[in-house]
Amino acid sequence: MTAPTARPTTRTASPLPAGPRRAFAILVGLTVLFVFLQSLTAGEFISDGLPESAKQTWTDVHGSIAYPIMVFALAAAVVGFTRLGAARLAAVGAGALFVLSVVQWLLGHTITTLGWDWVTPWHVVLAFVVYGVAVWLSVRTAAMRRG
Repeated sequence: MTAPTARPTTRTASPLPAGPRRAFAILVGLTVLFVFLQSLTAGEFISDGLPESAKQTWTDVHGSIAYPIMVFALAAAVVGFTRLGAARLAAVGAGALFVLSVVQWLLGHTITTLGWDWVTPWHVVLAFVVYGVAVWLSVRTAAMRRG
């Protein structure tokens, strides 16, 4: 009978370079931050008792936060696809987050610009999907950073 061999306890280095992993993590983190900030403003402009000017201000703030979400998600997708070859799933997640955030932004504009209030439930449901993808991507990125 042979004794079991001990496995080495040292961690192997990640096959992904640290610089692109760090850049990707920062871009994903910024995207998630702005998704969170946008969710904080989501209900402010539909509250009863607010003057119309306050509702418009909150609507403008909510809409303006969409731009950094799209920019950072796009940048994360570009870094993911061009620099993180072995982490294709994370790159696809960042690309999906970008596409979903653009669709979300377009739905928001159909509500505010075209007055299509019937789109609001779709906008809200998609917001939860965007939030879920952002959180999943954040967790995936943290796992990549740990190696």
